[in-house]
Amino acid sequence: MAENGIQNSGDDMGPMEEACFQIIASVGAAKSMFIEAIGLAKEGKFDEARKKVDEGNDIFVEGHGVHLGLLQQDAAGVGSTNVSLLLVHSEDQLMQAESFRILANEFIDLYERVAK
Repeated sequence: MAENGIQNSGDDMGPMEEACFQIIASVGAAKSMFIEAIGLAKEGKFDEARKKVDEGNDIFVEGHGVHLGLLQQDAAGVGSTNVSLLLVHSEDQLMQAESFRILANEFIDLYERVAK
């Protein structure tokens, strides 16, 4: 056990940890794009904002696919899906990105309506 009380299992990541980091990386990048899209819409760059949301959607789908794979494995009883803090964090990031995607689309529509 490390000095901080956290047990270190070594440098090797298992499939679950790798999947969690894939989710976090993908949906984190997507969330950033959704936030950027809101800023573009605020500047009146509606076409660019929509393109940024589309780019974010493409990346979000990658993380969502990894998450779906974990759910399918768990439902099929393949392996053990232990609920780790890392898994909880990855799912939290996934849901935040989904929320920002919805909000980005709403903000783009609102800013465009106000600009007319």
